[in-house]
Amino acid sequence: MLDLTKVQSIAQSYSPQELFAALVWQRRFNQFDGEEVITDLSQRPDLWVSFLFTKPIFAADPDGLSFGGVIDTLIAMANYRPMPETSIIHFVAYPADTLYVLTENRDTTVSQLLDLGKKWRADSVDVCDGTSEEYGLRLKRRLLTRLMDALDGEPGTQVRDAVVISYWWD
Repeated sequence: MLDLTKVQSIAQSYSPQELFAALVWQRRFNQFDGEEVITDLSQRPDLWVSFLFTKPIFAADPDGLSFGGVIDTLIAMANYRPMPETSIIHFVAYPADTLYVLTENRDTTVSQLLDLGKKWRADSVDVCDGTSEEYGLRLKRRLLTRLMDALDGEPGTQVRDAVVISYWWD
């Protein structure tokens, strides 16, 4: 059940990025420490434009793995209830295991974000720049256009290339 008063207050008080930061902050599993990740990202806002924490997204998905991750997330969110620390019942937290970071495609920026993946002990760190056959040129154009139009508030002011860095934890 949604408390609309609470939802309205949260919507007026927080940006979508802050809401995702809160989800990352809560998560801790295997080698992943959400508090460490958010602390590092907050200290280096020059390295990223935005980030999304979710289940893996696959471009080509003949086996429905991406959809399965969406279903897992929906089920976990449906069953989640805040419980006191002393409770023997604990619900699955937001079940994300992949962090996607949108950034400008500059060698120094990408290099520093790759280094953060090592610091965060990610099992896999990938750079999606639209050049692989898996994603194709359509993604490359979309990354370029989206970053160019979205950051400065004035469409077409400066051509800026973008990449998405993904971090995955097993």
